[in-house]
Amino acid sequence: MKKVLLLILFFLAPVVSGAETITADLVWEAQTYTPSDYQGRSVVTPESLVKVVALTPAKNLTFYWRKDGVEIKSAGGPGRDVFTYRAGKIIGSSNLIELVATQTDGTIAARAAAQIPVAIPKIIFYEVKDGQIDHRRALKNFNLMTDQAKIAAEPFYFSTLDWLNRRLSFNWTANGQKITPATEDPRFLTLITEADTAGETVLDLKITDSEHPFQMAAAKLSVNFGQASFGF
Repeated sequence: MKKVLLLILFFLAPVVSGAETITADLVWEAQTYTPSDYQGRSVVTPESLVKVVALTPAKNLTFYWRKDGVEIKSAGGPGRDVFTYRAGKIIGSSNLIELVATQTDGTIAARAAAQIPVAIPKIIFYEVKDGQIDHRRALKNFNLMTDQAKIAAEPFYFSTLDWLNRRLSFNWTANGQKITPATEDPRFLTLITEADTAGETVLDLKITDSEHPFQMAAAKLSVNFGQASFGF
């Protein structure tokens, strides 16, 4: 599973210190889940961890970090060019990360800042074919053409650490009735038809994070089938 993609978010104009001009770029990565073959970037979601790296050609700098206007003293110091923080709880908000880097004589070598937005986790459904999740096509609805099929629900942008440590709860229902996903991996659900007339079932899924309750998402999937009864 791929955790994140790096994103160069923002950099300020160089700051002149003495005769030398030094530039600082801030690069951040959200430590949130995306499938291993996903080509997009991961995003920051409520209470997720974010790693920010300061890139500068200068050496022997002392770094000072601020989050939302408050200096995080434990994060700063000589060579401390990486800052990890937990994002805010409110979807649509952002966290302001600021950096000041000084030289050995205390003069400011560079400044940089990044406004990092907080987005919402989401659930995307896929069909499972030959034991593999088919990430090429997301399901808006699903036509069950055989007597059995398998689907998967990917928890996009939930905390990677919480997902790996099984802190995510997958609450599946079908037409309002609770159903149980695969024990080995709650993303997976097997659909089974049992008789001979057409019908429709609406699957609902809500994913919550027991460690960080502000991370949650819900989604529905309509399943059309050519049989009267529908099992799992």
